Amino acid sequence: MRIVLPTTKAALFGAALLSIPGFPASGTEALPAGRPRVQPAGWAPSGRTDPDLKRPLAWLIAAQNPDGSWGEEARSQNPDVATTAVAGIALLRMGHTGSRGERQANMRRALEYVVSAVERAPAEQVAVQGPGTLPQRKLGRNIDTYVAAQFLAEALPTLPREQRGRAEAALADCVRRIERAQAADGSFAKDGWAPLLSSAFAASALHAAATAGAPVDAKKLARADANLMDKYDDETKSFDNRESAGVDLYSAAASVIAAARVQHAKPGSEEADGKMQRKAQAVAEGARTRLSDEQTLRGFGTYGGEEHVSYMMAAEAKAAVGGAEFETWSKQMRVRLAQIQREDGTWRGDHCITSTTFCTAASLITLAIRPPSSGRAS
Repeated sequence: MRIVLPTTKAALFGAALLSIPGFPASGTEALPAGRPRVQPAGWAPSGRTDPDLKRPLAWLIAAQNPDGSWGEEARSQNPDVATTAVAGIALLRMGHTGSRGERQANMRRALEYVVSAVERAPAEQVAVQGPGTLPQRKLGRNIDTYVAAQFLAEALPTLPREQRGRAEAALADCVRRIERAQAADGSFAKDGWAPLLSSAFAASALHAAATAGAPVDAKKLARADANLMDKYDDETKSFDNRESAGVDLYSAAASVIAAARVQHAKPGSEEADGKMQRKAQAVAEGARTRLSDEQTLRGFGTYGGEEHVSYMMAAEAKAAVGGAEFETWSKQMRVRLAQIQREDGTWRGDHCITSTTFCTAASLITLAIRPPSSGRAS
């Protein structure tokens, strides 16, 4: 049975928490110590100071396959769950939900594709996608499960109650798989090029699932965020980048989004523990400096999907803080994304996750993020 959604309005669930044409992909090894992170020769900023949102959204819609899926490029014959889920989240954040928005039908088709993939996946596996995809090579074998869970969690509250059954079951299934994947240290991945980002996706997915009403083990939530925050060393004021391909940006983004969640933990919860709160405060202060540093923000040195994902995570954390800190970050990030936006409105990676779909969707999510009190982006 397919998910059929009426067009009645429903509240959009709030946030649970490159591209220069012609440049080839650069290497995928971690940066050696002291290696300068510079843009390839010939790069020049576009001069734009505010990104266009209409063209990338139009491109994303045109790129979707008839079955609701997305792959690396337009109408890809090799779609995957992770890319489809990221694109689906982008539609949700742009206001195209399960029951409202001009592109709600596209979101529903993406939801059907992801739900069906979860339903087909062997129960004994953590993965809900076959092996060998680009996101898996860079973010680990189980990244599809993690991003699918966040997409399902954000889409679920926008569906009419009588239409939520399959999506609820798929989300609960993903939660069980994710919890099973967690290691003793709280991480969820050790494979891929930057497994720390995969662990950050998994933690975000569990929090989103809990917010959507799915049963989630509170101890596993706390362990996941503690693991991410532990990448920050308060004595050296540095972020451990050994699980983030030697790139400080990825580690700082993964740590700070966890810290933001801990700082907003409910009194009496596992994450409200005094030790975790002190660690979260230290991470937030350390990241505030690092995420304002141009060298850190340049990440690997060229813009890949990992940079776009890191900006998305950092934006979620900044939005939780709100106020002048978020406004300053948002303004700077909008300029950055405007300058690397391609002529057709998309973003594409120059290394690792080079997918136009993945990078464009991640950038749209970043640009749509607002502090909770200000509502969603129009």
